[in-house]
Amino acid sequence: MTKIINEGGINGTGQGVVNINSKDYKGLQKAIQEHAKKQSFNQKIKYELISLKLQLESYIKEKKPLSIISSGEFLRRYLDAINIKNKDFASYIEIEEANLSMIMKGKRKINTEFAYKLGQIFNINPNYWLLIQSKNELLRITNKRKSTLKKYKLNDLLKKAG
Repeated sequence: MTKIINEGGINGTGQGVVNINSKDYKGLQKAIQEHAKKQSFNQKIKYELISLKLQLESYIKEKKPLSIISSGEFLRRYLDAINIKNKDFASYIEIEEANLSMIMKGKRKINTEFAYKLGQIFNINPNYWLLIQSKNELLRITNKRKSTLKKYKLNDLLKKAG
């Protein structure tokens, strides 16, 4: 039996395990798939974008994510969801395609103007794009230099200054 652990419980039942092979689960899955088939193209995009926004917000709130996801990776997911080519998107937002490619690969940062444009297009707070970058930089430095950075403490500074 395959199980998905949900520590918060399932719909208030207090049970934290979902049996994805159960008859009820399979029935719900089938109902969702049938409903999805009836949705228009625009509805599907709308729900995909909502899902991505929730993933982005969840990533920002996660204290210790399992892996680092760059702003560029989230952007790639958005462009995939709306089926827009990088070239067309770069042209639309008036940047060089090479710059967009570097952002999506995590080799270039998103600046505030770019974050603002993304906020306008995808209806997402522009700060989110910048928060992801800051969070990732802090995660990287924490993982890389954790032991050397622990030595910095206010009490030690005050002793040294006093």
